Amino acid sequence: MLRLGGTLFLVTAVTGLILGVVQWATADAIRATRDAERAQALKGVMPDADGFRPLPAASGAEPVVGAEEALKGSESVGYCITVLPKGYGGPVEIVVGLTPAGTVRAIRILKQSETPGLGAKAVEPFFSGQFENRDGLPLRVVKQQPAAPDEVQAISGATITSTAVVTGVNAAVDYWKRNIEGGVK
Repeated sequence: MLRLGGTLFLVTAVTGLILGVVQWATADAIRATRDAERAQALKGVMPDADGFRPLPAASGAEPVVGAEEALKGSESVGYCITVLPKGYGGPVEIVVGLTPAGTVRAIRILKQSETPGLGAKAVEPFFSGQFENRDGLPLRVVKQQPAAPDEVQAISGATITSTAVVTGVNAAVDYWKRNIEGGVK
């Protein structure tokens, strides 16, 4: 019995050591990949920008987790607000690009763990493209073809995910109005 316990302890210790070494060896590559994906998302929602400047975080702004000013040279061309609303499978990390006038330029979903084939479709252009150049805010989710400028058609079978994305976009615009409109406050 003692021999079996010792063998299990040894196998567990070696496995843990191997996993630790792999995590340590890949941490920089994982961080670099995340940074590249984030830079690509920022550029995707603000294609005119050639640089981004982090803005000071306002307290009590959930689900907003960050904001950056999009710059072309030294001129502001808009803002990128990162939000983290709760979806069906967990938080959905979204970057919302806003023009200096507060119009939603585009969105990019950075991270999500929604149901494959349902909520995971939120990253596809048929859904995320509905947010391009939207200024009829706040937006709301509908299950049929949108009939009003403030409506976004839900993904069939993924109303919770659709609502999470719309909630995140509305929160980003609200954050912009309270903290950025007319100059960073």
